[in-house]
Amino acid sequence: MAKKTEKPVQRVKRTGKKSKKYAWIKWVVIAVVVLLIAAGAGYAANFIDLFNQSHSGDLDKDDLGISSDSEALQDDGSTDIVNIALFGVDTRTQGEKTRSDSIMILTVDKKHNKIKLTSLMRDTYVAIEGHSNTKLTHAYYYGGPQLAVKTINQNFGMNITEYATVNFQGMAEIIDAVGGVEIDISEAERQNANISIQEQAAYGMEPDYIEKAGLQTLNGTQAVAYARIRYVGNADFERTDRQRKVMEQLFYKALDMNPLQYPEFARKLLPYVETSLDIGEIMGLSTIMLRDVSMEQLRIPMNEHLIGSGSIRDSSGGSCLNVDLEAATKTIQEFIYDDVDPNAPKESSAESSQKAS
Repeated sequence: MAKKTEKPVQRVKRTGKKSKKYAWIKWVVIAVVVLLIAAGAGYAANFIDLFNQSHSGDLDKDDLGISSDSEALQDDGSTDIVNIALFGVDTRTQGEKTRSDSIMILTVDKKHNKIKLTSLMRDTYVAIEGHSNTKLTHAYYYGGPQLAVKTINQNFGMNITEYATVNFQGMAEIIDAVGGVEIDISEAERQNANISIQEQAAYGMEPDYIEKAGLQTLNGTQAVAYARIRYVGNADFERTDRQRKVMEQLFYKALDMNPLQYPEFARKLLPYVETSLDIGEIMGLSTIMLRDVSMEQLRIPMNEHLIGSGSIRDSSGGSCLNVDLEAATKTIQEFIYDDVDPNAPKESSAESSQKAS
């Protein structure tokens, strides 16, 4: 499997209302972050009413595979750093079993005034309890968010107890609600996205095709099709890049909305969201949005985490990403809890000694 050279961590400081240096956030992040914005915007009563109308799903907190090894978690047990699992799914009917097409860890880090997004590639080869080792994405299909969260915790030493899920149909509605997103699309991407748009039309979405390549504002249907492209460039590696581009635009356009628009935005968003978070937890997390918050993101696996060619077959013959999970876990823990940038230049022994003296 080809390895793509890229920096898996990017960071952005939001310096103004119309800042053009956007951090990326992928698909389902908006499902939680906009809830935080709405909760912190002074519309608590309206928000609670809207939230109660959405479908919430509880997790069995005693069966989430959380490690008892505090050193592995590197967590001081405070609420300054909270992790939430985020899933993007493609369900067409109520109760339909589905894989999680997008998997992330959202970290609300009040200790460092940051929101951190750790993207877990769907094809990562992991152990799923009760099933054979296979792609991470299958956990959601086998056991919904309960097993999906448990699988993340068990394979990456995490302590996640909450989740949020949003489906792709909802993403089109949300993107339209902020007026679309600006994307520079290549001709190959345009053609592939239009094939996806044609497929979406069969499920009732408006077949609004992208007419030209280049920098332009994509509407919800077009942006969802663009973010789902898998067969242009380096497969899922570039697919996650596209999803990040869409979400960086979406997140900051939501932040830049007039606060009076938040309740209507939340109204459009909530029908597509399922979450275990209750209103009190959301209100508690929302205070970080009132700070001068910056955003950082990490893609797992990084290139250095891949074993050999980076490819391995599961028992069904499916191609998976062969990942050094121990090394990947160490990177995630340091990124989330120690605020370490995995791409920062490593100090030489001489430099370290000079600083110490």
